[in-house]
Amino acid sequence: MDSKIAVESLPYSSTPYPLFKKIRHLPLPVLLASGDDRNRKDARFEYITAAPDKVVKSTGTEISIETHTEKSVFSGSPFDVLAQEFPLDANSTFDQDLPFSGGAIGYFGYEMLHPWFEISPGHEKDIALPDMLIGIYSWVLVIDHVLKKCSLVFRDNCRKELRDEVTKALTQTNDISSGTFNLAGSFISNFTREAYQDAYQKVIDYILAGDCYQVNLTHRFVADCNGDPYTAFTRLQTIAKAPFAAFMEDGDQAVLSFSPERFIQVQNRKVMTQPIKGTRPRNPNPNQDKKNKIDLESSTKDKAENLMIVDLLRNDLGRVCDTGSISVPNLFETQSFTNVHHLVSTITGELEKREDVFALIKAGFPGGSITGTPKIRSMEIINELENVMRSVYCGAFAWIDFNGNMDSNICIRTLVKDKDKIYCWGGGGVVADSVCEQEYQESLDKINLFMDALKSGV
Repeated sequence: MDSKIAVESLPYSSTPYPLFKKIRHLPLPVLLASGDDRNRKDARFEYITAAPDKVVKSTGTEISIETHTEKSVFSGSPFDVLAQEFPLDANSTFDQDLPFSGGAIGYFGYEMLHPWFEISPGHEKDIALPDMLIGIYSWVLVIDHVLKKCSLVFRDNCRKELRDEVTKALTQTNDISSGTFNLAGSFISNFTREAYQDAYQKVIDYILAGDCYQVNLTHRFVADCNGDPYTAFTRLQTIAKAPFAAFMEDGDQAVLSFSPERFIQVQNRKVMTQPIKGTRPRNPNPNQDKKNKIDLESSTKDKAENLMIVDLLRNDLGRVCDTGSISVPNLFETQSFTNVHHLVSTITGELEKREDVFALIKAGFPGGSITGTPKIRSMEIINELENVMRSVYCGAFAWIDFNGNMDSNICIRTLVKDKDKIYCWGGGGVVADSVCEQEYQESLDKINLFMDALKSGV
């Protein structure tokens, strides 16, 4: 076991929700949830933490670093600053039964690197969340659903008063209700149907002109809301069962991610990314559901879309991974979720040294499955045609440990609460042979599950 950590056993809990409520009063609480489908290998671990030793935020080119005693503000590139502020521990080791034992957790917003890609701001920043919000945590609660263990992990640098507060909170009874969450109005899209059709046609025009091969076109929905976003998260995750779900709260702002898509995983320098491209809706009728799945698996168009992104990500990983280490062990695998079937491919590689994890996520960000190809030109077109910012949506939620291991999602199926408003996005990849009505419907199929549940009240 890593000599830099102390591990205490707590009673196993089949769900993380009651445990998270116990520590939620602490600053910047985080829950990484994996759903309750134990047939999925990605549903083994769930993580809970709060009260980071250091908080790294970025907005535009401005970075702030906050600790218990001081705050500094300066300009810099977010991933480079994070690498400086979160030095890896050469003596830390990887334990497959305890893959995360503290480190960096948080999100990277979609527009975070726009200044360095020289993409103009374009739109008013009407969601007040930072472009990047990362906490560096010295303790974590790890729930292992395979070994049925609950481990409270403290790193040796965790302050004694924080250890005592966390231990006391987790061992006390907490019967406080989370409260309710309600919409105070209907969801309103930034696009009318006609405006979506116009934007779609401009994407097709760019494709036919040779500017790009694929562009991910998204529309955003916003509604007034009141109540507890954690209640919304727990109820929606019960429905979604997302393997890469995340909840992070900062005052009256919260991120609720129900992502089915892994961005990048690193274990002992071995790299894996699993882009999603290709979607069909689930159907309560088993025969129709099977037909939808077969239709997806036989779709030349969807496979072509998926292959474009595979090639893009092979290139992204190849910029950092060892030469000759890139491979595609799984192409066009069908994975079924609560509301949709997806085509998922797997690309792997290997890093030369653990510190390359920061260069890796920088090279791959944002994920190609939610931009298009080529990446930068597609992002310029997205910035032109989408009349609002994406914020956390289509960014990534990640953990990185002191050994240079990491796991991360693509923030699709992700909602953002900012004060009394909640935002939800839906989109999809447009290619030359796309059909506008089908693309529009697909974008709704991906998120109707969440919007309908919120409309019904949670």
